[in-house]
Amino acid sequence: MTRSLRTQLAASLLAATLGLTVGLTPTPTFAQNEPPPAEGEGDSSGRPLDGYLATGCLVGLALFLVAKTARR
Repeated sequence: MTRSLRTQLAASLLAATLGLTVGLTPTPTFAQNEPPPAEGEGDSSGRPLDGYLATGCLVGLALFLVAKTARR
């Protein structure tokens, strides 16, 4: 093995070890109580269809832009 290959292998193993160590370490979680609902917020009646239509338009626009750039 050449020195550069050995150094590259050691750097890769070190990065993988550090990444897995940090990524797989459990993080502490703290229990939180739900805040009591404010008056008038308990009954939520809105127009969800508007949100679905707006989301559909944004998705269509994103797909159009992706497809347009893929043709070039």
